Amino acid sequence: MAEDTNASSDHPHSPTVSPTVGIDLGTTNSLVAVCDQRGPRIIEDDQGQRLLPSVVRFDDDDVLVGRRARDEAVLHPEITVSSAKRLMGRSADEVGDAANFRGAQVVPGPRGLASIKLGTRVLTPQEVSAHVLARLRRLAEDELGTPVSRAVITVPAYFDDAQRTATRDAARLAGLQTARIVNEPTAAALAYGLGNRSDEERAVVVFDLGGGTFDVSLLQLLPAEDEMEALCEVLATAGDTALGGDDFDQLLADHILNAAGLESEAWAQLAAQTRQAIMQCARRVKEHLSEHPVARLALDIEDPALATVLDLEISREQFESMIESLVRRTIECCAQVLQDGGVEAEAIDRVVLVGGSTRVPAVRSAVREFFGAEPYVALDPDEVVAMGAAVQASILDGTRSDLLLLDVIPLSLGLETVGGAVAKLLVRNASIPARASERFSTSVDGQTSVRLQVLQGERELVEDCRSLGTFHLSGIPPMPAGIPKIEVDFIVDADGVLSVHAVESRSGRRASTQFVPSYGLTNDEVEQIEADSFTHARSDLHAHRVIDLRVNAGLDVKWIKEALARVRGDLDPTYVTELEADIRALEELIEEAGRNPSTVDADAFQAAKERLDRDSIRLHEESIAASLRADQD
Repeated sequence: MAEDTNASSDHPHSPTVSPTVGIDLGTTNSLVAVCDQRGPRIIEDDQGQRLLPSVVRFDDDDVLVGRRARDEAVLHPEITVSSAKRLMGRSADEVGDAANFRGAQVVPGPRGLASIKLGTRVLTPQEVSAHVLARLRRLAEDELGTPVSRAVITVPAYFDDAQRTATRDAARLAGLQTARIVNEPTAAALAYGLGNRSDEERAVVVFDLGGGTFDVSLLQLLPAEDEMEALCEVLATAGDTALGGDDFDQLLADHILNAAGLESEAWAQLAAQTRQAIMQCARRVKEHLSEHPVARLALDIEDPALATVLDLEISREQFESMIESLVRRTIECCAQVLQDGGVEAEAIDRVVLVGGSTRVPAVRSAVREFFGAEPYVALDPDEVVAMGAAVQASILDGTRSDLLLLDVIPLSLGLETVGGAVAKLLVRNASIPARASERFSTSVDGQTSVRLQVLQGERELVEDCRSLGTFHLSGIPPMPAGIPKIEVDFIVDADGVLSVHAVESRSGRRASTQFVPSYGLTNDEVEQIEADSFTHARSDLHAHRVIDLRVNAGLDVKWIKEALARVRGDLDPTYVTELEADIRALEELIEEAGRNPSTVDADAFQAAKERLDRDSIRLHEESIAASLRADQD
């Protein structure tokens, strides 16, 4: 693999044990850092550069990573890939043409995953990211003078299981073991050492707007006491995995295209080289407008679809008008995270800005206005996440032991139950690592296999949640419905990866799996999941309650009918008539619940079930007595 610079043979550090490094695998730029006795620091290349552009060029017999690949992208657009992180763990269908303005073509790959076509080759985003990670690994090895094989890697807080797993896969391809996956906002808090700089409990918001993703996290910081570590606990998180500086660039690029007399939809008509040139120009304009009120661009475009010379002036005011809706989306996420955490904006002690896109004045102004305080930017927003990853790496290596990190689950996880309801085992914003158990049973006599469907979402019914996958617990001895005892464990590790284990206690049969869904959630799906959970909360809870009543009442009726058939002759006929009337009344409600749960009066259903339970006590007593008499005979 060719790279921007030659590897240095000078090894100023030669530790006997290779340290775990921290890596910020970014959409636009990536960094590697290490934390030792001197504290965390970014590792530079031999030209003193800290940021490695996350751009990879695939020549016929070589691979170029970094600054040169980015700067020459306009000359080699068909074989240059940037912003691969935005495709990680996502399907080709949900990505569509959104990434094709980067030059390379996005096509369906394995299991429908978004992949990148470069000439005759098709590469997954993991393979592209692996080249970036391998370059960072070698930078660390050159600096430290020792092989590097372990890394703490950061991801957006709203990366789901598929996206986190894709990140781990990329690391493995790069020759790195992922020691821990850490959410980017949490890593930023670690870099600032916010958990141990005060003797008081504090609330901190980390606002992380990068090149391709946005996260906002609310953290509770507790100081160290006696021998206890300082605690950095994430109370809530929100975000958008498809919102960042790239989108600012695209709006500017659309503006440039419109100035040339073409609509935004005309991107597909342009040559890949033209698209790359316009995107690079848009990025430079954005960066200039962060420091100056006006930017002027001159662009000579030679393209069959657009042959023109552009001499254009763009003001900061125009740019801020373009991105207004995107900035507003970040503030809506801030409001959501405060609501989830039960904290008012006035109670926030500090707002930390992270990510290069927070340099945009409109972003800083919006944050300042919403929180009523000047945001905190003591550290370089491009570097703070990598430094935090290095701090976490030092904690894992045992170099530091003064801070305890608790992260959260972004969306609830549960299991399908009979009737299409969802039993939530781990709820949204629960701290990780996390574990939860629940006991289930069979619903059909003689059932020897149970299908377990794992779901993600905030709604109460299976049809309204996203399936992460299914697996089967088989080999259960045939028993009456409700008798087998199936214990299901959900375990989310420190990387946010879910494992599910199931065991039938009577037979000892076991099954387990680690869920790797085929692709991740879109930002629209995440927003819709959250909005629907509030909009439909009352109706969802009603439907869930009716479904559970239907299942449990059905088992009650089955058992009572079987007992009645055994001892009917030993019971008073009047009592039998009353009991059968109770059974018919409950069966009618069960049938109605099967047709349309929303029309059933759940309280009346509950009352009918409880009435049958009470009236059947005498039946159960007689059934037990009959069994004892049979044993004596």
